[in-house]
Amino acid sequence: MPTATTVITPARFEQGLTYANFLAQAAVNVDKFEHNYQSAPLTPEDLAFFQKAASLPQGPAKIVAIAEAWCGDVYRELPTVAHIADATGMALRVFLRDENPDIMDEFLSNDGKSRAIPVFVFYTADMQYITHFTERSASAHRELAEVLDQVKAKLGLPKEATFATAPEDRKQELLREVIARIQPRSDDWRKEAIKEMRLLMSTALRLPDRAS
Repeated sequence: MPTATTVITPARFEQGLTYANFLAQAAVNVDKFEHNYQSAPLTPEDLAFFQKAASLPQGPAKIVAIAEAWCGDVYRELPTVAHIADATGMALRVFLRDENPDIMDEFLSNDGKSRAIPVFVFYTADMQYITHFTERSASAHRELAEVLDQVKAKLGLPKEATFATAPEDRKQELLREVIARIQPRSDDWRKEAIKEMRLLMSTALRLPDRAS
């Protein structure tokens, strides 16, 4: 959670990458980013909600995204936020997680243990914090946990195994199995992320949201 002594000053915000510059420096997955931008599942109602929020005096005017191009959650969700920024006039700046640990450390998840990305932080024009979204929706988290348990059982791995702790000779097999099972859920997960961002925003701004 951000503090009163945030490192993200107006000057620091301007040092971030535009979305176009982020894509220009990305070494991987540019095709996925471009496809997911063009196919972002934003409805007219979604766009109207974010445009209404952005029109408020203390509504969102700036977005900080913490990201890395290799991350599946990033190339699934960042294009949607870039689309929202383009449709509303919000300024988006992308900060690479591994080059900006001081920014990442303000938005750790899992009780301060995880440097999960993406993180999307919404600010007013004068950089007052409004709300932020991390990694994936709550429903996607639940589904991923269920898939992981199913795949670990299939591969005979201990229930407590993770991508980091799985035996080296099984990591790629674990990863392939999980990706194959969650890939068909990508569009639904993107829709759930939009719904969750709307809920976060409507709660923070006390703005009615019929989708919540």
